[in-house]
Amino acid sequence: MLSSWLGPRLDKARAEGLWRQSRQVTRLGQGRVEVAGFNALDLAGNDYLALAAAGQGFGGGATASPLVSGQSEAHQQLCDELADWLGFESVRLFSSGFAANCGVLKLFGEVPVFHDRLNHASLLDGSLQSGTRFRRYRHQDLAQLQGLLKTPSLIVSDGVFSMDGDTADIPALKALGQTLYIDDAHGIGVLGENGRGLMEQQGAKPDILMATFGKALGAGGAFVAGPQILGEAIDNLCREYIYSTALPLATVNLVQSNLKKVQSEPWRREKLGELIRHFQAGCRQRDIAVLASDTAIQPVLCQDSAAALALSQRLLEAGFFCPAIRPPTVPQARLRITLNAGLSTSQLDALLDCLEGSHGPC
Repeated sequence: MLSSWLGPRLDKARAEGLWRQSRQVTRLGQGRVEVAGFNALDLAGNDYLALAAAGQGFGGGATASPLVSGQSEAHQQLCDELADWLGFESVRLFSSGFAANCGVLKLFGEVPVFHDRLNHASLLDGSLQSGTRFRRYRHQDLAQLQGLLKTPSLIVSDGVFSMDGDTADIPALKALGQTLYIDDAHGIGVLGENGRGLMEQQGAKPDILMATFGKALGAGGAFVAGPQILGEAIDNLCREYIYSTALPLATVNLVQSNLKKVQSEPWRREKLGELIRHFQAGCRQRDIAVLASDTAIQPVLCQDSAAALALSQRLLEAGFFCPAIRPPTVPQARLRITLNAGLSTSQLDALLDCLEGSHGPC
């Protein structure tokens, strides 16, 4: 379906001489680059004070869009590593997950699009900006979704829902026979035996995958993975990619380093899993109103916004920073507690004691 949706627009770009394609550029220092075998003075980027070039030892800046100043070897290597690791034909890097979701979903303005009602704002904004008349189905209600599907469509869902901590059912969504877009910002690096995210944990791969580097991968930016035609469409039709400066080399280097740790240090995921189970069990034992979640996101529900703010302040005074999340971001006020592998069970027990001792709000 992606070929029928995107192919005619790409054919038009070729026919009109508007085809875009990034080139690999090696930065040689002293303001010079190697492009297609030629040693040349770099007059393509926006490094106006020559600070990015001077900072190459620290990673340096990217200076411009990859379609203008070229794709560095490090950028291309990261794309290739992600594509190989996750099993997709192409990967494109973005400045943020918000830019990635908005930019890619705007490519589907003529396509019927269906969103889970609890999808992240960036997913909804992408469809809003595309001009498409998208529909939202009840959270995780695949029976309702199936009833809405009439023609070839794009289904869009968070992988891990960022405020509830529950997960989409990728196999069931795939079984609907439509094109599936999954935002796995909160699953990549964390879920699955090898950290490949929700699709590895559930044994089913979406057609399009977006994930970020700013969460489990400890850096910044994002990527979109999919078939080759999607990568070409991003190069030629996606404004958030075409007109954005590429990720700084320092960020790319950090992502590559942390990606190796994701692959070689499974103990981090194992420990996080133990902490999640410990926290859930502790909440049950203490009658703390936590939503059932087997992810790092642990939402503790509160009666109202005032109660959430008061509880957040009491926890802060006790040494725990847990911001209150209130409507309209969520339908019911809560503390969004996020666990990480650097915590200890004794620290969680102290947090649980504070939550148990806060009578009334939860």
